[in-house]
Order: sequence, then structure tokens, then C-alpha cells
Amino acid sequence: MSFQLAGFLLTYLLHTTHAAKNGSRAGLGITLVQFGFITRGRTNDGEATGGSPPPETAPGDPNAYNFQGSPDSTTDPAGADTSLGRNEWLSYVLMVVGWFILIRAVGDFLRARRMEQLVLASPDRGLGVAVVAENEQPGSAV
Repeated sequence: MSFQLAGFLLTYLLHTTHAAKNGSRAGLGITLVQFGFITRGRTNDGEATGGSPPPETAPGDPNAYNFQGSPDSTTDPAGADTSLGRNEWLSYVLMVVGWFILIRAVGDFLRARRMEQLVLASPDRGLGVAVVAENEQPGSAV
């Protein structure tokens, strides 16, 4: 995590083009989405929830489900706690912020590219007078 955040800071502070700036911002957005998925896959005590099922010696009683009303934690282990934990809220916030940063960076990059194409398409490049160096002809100026 620290390497990715340090990489973002270095590339964002030392950028020289719009592509580098928006690329580092997009990378930060992807990193935040990735961390959101990582924290969503963890429980509140830090153990991973994915992978192999919990160790059980014998399966539960299949006839112990309460169909009549509220779930009982002794008869229905799936309905014991359906509220979102703190880690899940944090993971959703990280993912939403990450997607927002990523989409904004891509949009800013595309807007800068369109502006570049408009400037390059104009004959005087936005200036009233062509800028030429010494000993250069205005027709061959870039």
C-alpha cells in the first residue's frame, strides 16, 4: 500500500504532461478500488472470509430452519447478523471514491486531448501572430 501511494505522489508531483498527471490520478483510483475489494474480503477481526469454508466436523441439522417468522440465531445461522460491518462500509466508500477519481481522470485526459487537437488544427494556434525563431520562415514554423 505504501509503495502505491508513494508512487502516486511522485508521479503526480513530478508530472510534465497531462497524460502523466491524469495517469497517476487514474492509478490512485484503481488502487482505492483494489483496496476496497481487499477490505471487503476481510472480517472485523482481520481474518480473510474467502477461500475454504469454515472447519466443521458435521453438517448442521437441515430441518432446523424457522420458516414462520424472524430468524433465530440458534436455528438459522445465516440470519444471525445481516447488518453491514464497519469494514464493509469502509470498502464501499473506498470503491466509490476510487471509481470517481478514475472516471474524472479519464474525462480530464480526454478533454485535454480534445483541446490539444483544437489548438493544433488552428492555423495560428490561438495567437494573432505566428511565433517564429530567428532565421526561420513563418511557413516552415511548427
